[in-house]
Amino acid sequence: MKQGKSAQIKKVKKQKSLQKFQQKTKLSPFDYNEFAGFLRARFFLTKQHSYQKATFEVASFFLDDLIATMVQQNFSDFTSDKHVIVKMNEVMQAALVQSADRDWRYFILLTPVLYDIQAFLAKEASVSDRFSVQTTSFDPNFWRMIVRTVLAVNYFRFQGQDVAKVMSDGNAIDDLQFKFLSQDEKDDNFDLETIAEVYKGLKVTEPKLDGKDAEPKGEKLSAEAIDEEVSFGKRMVETFQKTAIKDVVSEQEVQMLLAFHKGLAEKYNVTHREWTNDLLTTFAKKDLMDYWQPEWDSLDGLGGEIAQYIKFLDKKKAVDTIRIAALESCGLDHYVDIKAVNTLLAAMPMKEVEALLTEPKRAE
Repeated sequence: MKQGKSAQIKKVKKQKSLQKFQQKTKLSPFDYNEFAGFLRARFFLTKQHSYQKATFEVASFFLDDLIATMVQQNFSDFTSDKHVIVKMNEVMQAALVQSADRDWRYFILLTPVLYDIQAFLAKEASVSDRFSVQTTSFDPNFWRMIVRTVLAVNYFRFQGQDVAKVMSDGNAIDDLQFKFLSQDEKDDNFDLETIAEVYKGLKVTEPKLDGKDAEPKGEKLSAEAIDEEVSFGKRMVETFQKTAIKDVVSEQEVQMLLAFHKGLAEKYNVTHREWTNDLLTTFAKKDLMDYWQPEWDSLDGLGGEIAQYIKFLDKKKAVDTIRIAALESCGLDHYVDIKAVNTLLAAMPMKEVEALLTEPKRAE
């Protein structure tokens, strides 16, 4: 056989082999919920018992933001099923800057575990066909500076100022982030007393929540009617918990859902039959924290259970005037999640903030 023919056959065999490999490694159509859900589950399994409770919850929120940001920045590649190279430093900075609805303590608690979160994604990427991570050596002082800058930016945001204008008019943001700095011979640190004083009395900008403010209906419900509504809520929430996938509906979520039954009956004079989208969102915005005290446990995704519960009640023919699709898209899930974590952070004593900053991980 001539050499040319032999080389040609080898080339064809190589092409067929390559085609088989490509077919074998072809990515499935991109599904964001599946992609993000897998990474969140992996983080839960590997980090839940490594961090202090508050640190883990804050890290979980930031991981969600990171996943959303890296998909957003590389959307066309992800959705065309290409292998994506994620520039992790850019994604992390963008996710931090875009966190415009968090209490200042959120960023302080997050800072000591930024490297771990970055390393977690890099490790997951190393065994993923879908994406890989590009980054540089982690410099703690650089990221502390980024966090101080975010705190300075949010200070002006919370005042309702145009940040772009503040930046163009002078060095106010740079000056403030430098004011938040406490230096020693070894590292840059946060001047927590100064940060707390600057933010004192400043209200966090809340997440967007669609819907009109609702007013209480008619006459007040009788004590018997309220008790009946609370009893009905307990039966329904208990059934909802039992019929859900194991451990999906936590005790904290149970207490949050019960708060809607009791609070809407007591303050808005309505039973479940009269619930509307506007009543649910108004109660969540103005009254939920008076009827329910969140805890440092499974906060991320908590608000999404409200729409799931309403769907459950709808199947039971127990609600009449709720538009479920609108409820799912109004922002209630994110609003409740952030409201819960901000409420807990705002109540955190300074000594606990300092302790979590220095010891974010649990003792082994």
